[in-house]
Amino acid sequence: MQVRITETFENANASHVKFQSPVGDGIGVCTDASIKTGASLDVELDLDEVFSWGRNIRPSLCKTPQIMVINGITHITAKLIQSSDNEFAALQVGDSIILIELDGPMPQEHEFVDLKAAKIHLYPTNI
Repeated sequence: MQVRITETFENANASHVKFQSPVGDGIGVCTDASIKTGASLDVELDLDEVFSWGRNIRPSLCKTPQIMVINGITHITAKLIQSSDNEFAALQVGDSIILIELDGPMPQEHEFVDLKAAKIHLYPTNI
């Protein structure tokens, strides 16, 4: 996913960034501490938490992928493109695919889901 870094800051001894993407804005931990404000780069997003149906993942009424921050938590609307087992699912956000871990099966298939992600890591792809 192409992002532009809009702010860098330290929090809990980690390099955090605010970023803009084609589908919206978010906050995450960048694995490359040398990234500066204003940098444009391609990153892979990793949602480093387990998602629980009804708690931090639920069906979405919105049919457009988006990322936004509300009260310090990044909210992501994504297309559910694969949920073949009880442990993992694949999401499409814009032109990016994100794999997430689930704590159990989804009660039914949905086309789009809303997630609340507190632990996002950005991994520069160097592309």
